[in-house]
Amino acid sequence: MPPLLRPFLLLLALAALPAAAEPERALKIGVLDFMGEDAALARWDATGTALNAALPEHRFELVALDIPALETALEAGALDFVITNPGHYAALEYRFHISRIATAETGDPVASTLVAKAPMAGIGALAGKRLAVVSPEAFGGFQVIWDEMVSADAGLPGRVELVVTGFPMQRAADAVLAGEADAAVLRGCLLETLRSADPARYGPLHAVATRPAAETACAVSSAVYPGWPFAKTPATSPALAKQVAVALLSMQEGDLWTVPLDYQPVHDLLRRLRIGPYARTGPVSLSDFIADYRDWLIALAIALAFWALYSVRIETLVRRRTRALDAANAGLKREMAERRRAEEADRLHRRELEHVARLSILGEMASSIAHELNQPLSAISNYAQGLRMRLQTGNGAPEELGRAAGEIAGQADRAALVIKRIRAFVRKRESLRAPVSLSTLLRETEALYEGVLRRAGVSAEMQVEKDLPEVMADRVQLQQVLLNLVQNAVDAMEDTVPDERRITLRCARHTDPTRGPGICLSVRDRGCGLGPEALDRFAEAFYTTKPEGIGLGLALSRSIVEAHGGWMRAETPEQGDGLRVLVWLPEREET
Repeated sequence: MPPLLRPFLLLLALAALPAAAEPERALKIGVLDFMGEDAALARWDATGTALNAALPEHRFELVALDIPALETALEAGALDFVITNPGHYAALEYRFHISRIATAETGDPVASTLVAKAPMAGIGALAGKRLAVVSPEAFGGFQVIWDEMVSADAGLPGRVELVVTGFPMQRAADAVLAGEADAAVLRGCLLETLRSADPARYGPLHAVATRPAAETACAVSSAVYPGWPFAKTPATSPALAKQVAVALLSMQEGDLWTVPLDYQPVHDLLRRLRIGPYARTGPVSLSDFIADYRDWLIALAIALAFWALYSVRIETLVRRRTRALDAANAGLKREMAERRRAEEADRLHRRELEHVARLSILGEMASSIAHELNQPLSAISNYAQGLRMRLQTGNGAPEELGRAAGEIAGQADRAALVIKRIRAFVRKRESLRAPVSLSTLLRETEALYEGVLRRAGVSAEMQVEKDLPEVMADRVQLQQVLLNLVQNAVDAMEDTVPDERRITLRCARHTDPTRGPGICLSVRDRGCGLGPEALDRFAEAFYTTKPEGIGLGLALSRSIVEAHGGWMRAETPEQGDGLRVLVWLPEREET
C-alpha cells in the first residue's frame, strides 16, 4: 500500500468504527509507529488490556500511526488519547492542546544512538558524512542528535548530508549496511534489539560517539529525556481522563506508568533548535540572525576584508601607475617639444642650405646671366643711340621712331623678366605648393640655364609628352632641382668631345608600381658616368665626385623631391656613355 494513502485510509477506518461500535463507541488511543505497526501494537498491548480490564464500561482500541497520520487523526478529532515520544508530544501540545496524564516509567530510554560500521572519533566526525535518519521530525530518530551536533559545533549540521529513510526506524540501519549512508540515528536500545533479533545482519553495526548514561544499560550517544507521555485530547472528559490515569498508575505488568514528569529538558531542546512550538514565525532579532547565519556572516566578513585589502591594493597600484603615467606623459611632452624644436631647426637649416645651394648655382651661372642681361641692354643702347642720331639729323620718320621705341621697350621687358626670375630663384621664403605644369616649368627654366649651355658648348634637346597632368609642387624648388641636374650634367661633360656634348631633357607620364600614376622628368648627359659604388651612393650627403664639390646639391635636390612625395635616382643609359637622372612626382589629385 502506498505510504501516502495509509493515513487517509486509517482516518476513514477510524471515522467508520464508532458507527459500527454503537451504542458503545470505542475509545481510540493513537500510538506512534516507529518500528512498524505490529511492533507498535505489541509494545502497548499490555496498556490497552489493562485499561479495558480496569474500565469495563469503556472499550479502548490501539491505533498505530506514523507522525503525519497521527497529526491528521488529531486534526479530524478521531482520537481520544495519544501515546508518542516527548518531542512530538510538545509539538502536539502546542498545536492540538493535548495534555499528558502519565509518563512511561519503564521501556526503552528516550535517547539516540549513532551507529556505523567503522569507528568514529566523536560526533564531530560526522562532518562531510551521510547520516541516515528516519525523519527530520523524529525526536529520538534525529532531533536529539541534531541538538548534540549543534552543541558540539553550530555549523556541523550544515556539513552533514541527511539520508531520510522513513519508517520503520530499522531502515536507517539498513541504509548503513547497504552503503547508502556512513552512519545512522537510532532510538536508544534499538541497536541492541536489532542485533538480538538478527545478529547475522546487524552484527557489523556498532554504537559510536557514545556517552555514559545512568538511566540505561544500552549504548547511547545523547542525553536521556523523560519517557513517552500518555496524553488526552481536548474532547476527552476530565472524569474519564482521571479514571484512565488511575488505571495506568495501577498497572503491574507490561510498560509501567508514573505521574507526569517534568518535560522542561524537552522544551529546552526544542527551544535551542527553534522547532515545534518554538519555531520562529515573527520578526527575527539581530542576535538570532547572527546565531543562524554565523558561518555565512564570518565568510562574508572575510570576503569583505579581502575585498577591502584588494581595493586598497588596486587603489595603490592605480595611483602608482597614474604617477608613472604622469611622469611618462611629462617626459613625452618634453620629448615632443624637443622634437618640434629639432624639426624646426632642421627645417630652418634645410632652408638655409637650399638658399645657399641656389646662390651657389647662381654663382656658377653668373656669366650666362650677365650674357643674358647684356644682350637686351646692348640692344637698348643701340636703339637709343640710333634714335638720338635720327632726332639730331631730323630725318627720322615717326613710324621708324615708334618701331625703335617699341624695340627698346621689348628689350627692357626682357631684361626685367630675367632679373625677376633670378630674384624669385634666390629669394629666401617658405615653401608654397600650387599646381605646376612641368612642361611650362621646363620652358621657364630654359632661360636660366641657356647661357650655361652656350658657354660650355652643350646643346639641349627637350622631349615633352603632350597634355601632361599637373603636379602639386613648389615651383622655385623644382627649378632648383632642374638647374642643379643641368649643371651637374654640364660638369660631367668637360672631357667629352665637343660634338658629343648634348643633354636630353625628357618629361612623360610614368606609373609607379607602389605609388600610382605620376610624371617622370629625366636629364640624360653623355659624360663620364658613374661607377657601381658611386651609383650606390648617388645623392648621398657630403659625397661628391667633383674635386671642388661639397656633396650637398644632389642631396638637397633628393630631399626636395621626396618632400613632394616623389623619388630621385640615377641609372646608366642602355646605349652610349653618360648618366640619366630620373625624378618622379605624383600627379595632382583632382578635387
